[in-house]
Amino acid sequence: MTPLARGYSAPGCGPTKGHVVARPMNALPAGDAHDRRLVNFAAALRSLREQAGEPSLAQMSQRSGVCIASLSDAHSGIKLPTWRTVRGYISACGIHDTTAWRSRWDDVLLSQHTERASSTHAALMKRWASTQQVTPPQWIKDEVELARLLDQMRRFRGLSLRDLARRSAGFSHHTYGAVLRGDRPVTTDVLLAMLQACRVDRGAAQRWLGQLARVRPAEALRVSGLMAKFDTRRARGISPHRGFRGPRVAAAR
Repeated sequence: MTPLARGYSAPGCGPTKGHVVARPMNALPAGDAHDRRLVNFAAALRSLREQAGEPSLAQMSQRSGVCIASLSDAHSGIKLPTWRTVRGYISACGIHDTTAWRSRWDDVLLSQHTERASSTHAALMKRWASTQQVTPPQWIKDEVELARLLDQMRRFRGLSLRDLARRSAGFSHHTYGAVLRGDRPVTTDVLLAMLQACRVDRGAAQRWLGQLARVRPAEALRVSGLMAKFDTRRARGISPHRGFRGPRVAAAR
């Protein structure tokens, strides 16, 4: 039987006008070689879809604005989907309170990162998760380590490079990739844009800026000026823990 664009007709029933049946899903990965947390998360998504009446992926895409391929990958159990995809998936299944699902997704994400990261970075991410304060360690030895930590922060927040570019106008995902790989320097503007995209509060942002000024003395003067502005806002009664705007850049770089 040739699959239809929006599903297929149930075997033995023939096409039914106005009725779309979702394609059967592939089996989830099995065995100890696979991340059981991830597989269980994918299984929970599948169960949610079944409870919603098994809408086709095309229908879910129309409801959520997430492409069919991303929705399919989300319940494959092979790779953890982005939070944007998960949010679209569950909203297409009628779930609008995302709190519980966000917590489950955060748990899988954190477990993956702590397993892959060094013991130092794993401990740092656990602290981020427990305190909800994405602050840098007290000592960053050089710019290379700063770039690695910023990449860990991005992953901790569940953001792709394109997500960074969408959340903070001014830099393309290519620029962010080059900076996080160490091919381009971490500048004050790039750091501010990343902190904004990762929803880092003003108090934590000041600590990241202080680390940048220490490992890249060329940025110290610019950072000093920003710190003075932060202090002025604090003196005026603006909470240092409120969000802040990143740099205004005329065009994407």
